[in-house]
Amino acid sequence: MSLVSESFVDEIANACLSHLVSEPDLLGQFMAETGISADEIRLGVDDQIKTGLFDFFAHNEPAMLAVCANAQISSEQFMRAYYKLNPGG
Repeated sequence: MSLVSESFVDEIANACLSHLVSEPDLLGQFMAETGISADEIRLGVDDQIKTGLFDFFAHNEPAMLAVCANAQISSEQFMRAYYKLNPGG
C-alpha cells in the first residue's frame, strides 16, 4: 500500500467541503452529526473538521463516491486517506 501524503489528505478534505457547500441538505446533516458549526467551518479546515469530514463521508457511501468522482480519485484512495487520519478505523 502506498503512503498517503498530508497534502493529499488536505486535498480530499477540501473536496469534501466543496461537495457539502454544493449540497445544503447534506451540509445540514454533516453539521448535525458532527456538532461542527458553520462558524467553525468558516474559520478553516482544522484537524477536527478534517476528521469530521472524513468520518462523515466514509460512512455515507453515495456522498463519498460523489466526492471521489468530482475529485477524480478512487474510493480506495479516499479510504487510505481516511485511515491515515483514523488508524483505528
